[in-house]
Amino acid sequence: MKNFRVVTVGMALATALLTGGTAMAGDRYNDSQDIRRDEVAIRCLRADIERDRCRLNDDIRAGRRRQAARDADDLARDQRALNARVRDVRHDRDDLYRDNYRRW
Repeated sequence: MKNFRVVTVGMALATALLTGGTAMAGDRYNDSQDIRRDEVAIRCLRADIERDRCRLNDDIRAGRRRQAARDADDLARDQRALNARVRDVRHDRDDLYRDNYRRW
């Protein structure tokens, strides 16, 4: 009975150790996918910001103050979202870098 418990605990530990490496690899894969997804969102936000700037400039030139104010609010909201995404990608990359070199 005692030997059975020792063998069972040993098998459980071996399984945990062997699956730990693959779990870390899966985390790296998910992190890199997350970064790619965020980079796509960043490109879309940058394009949206460019459209907002053009629209804002057109409204200012045409003298449409209310529409220009709405465009400025939209531009500011998109810029805040872009800054948050860029910050998130930077943190994800730092974490991924640290995880890759912490392993060894």
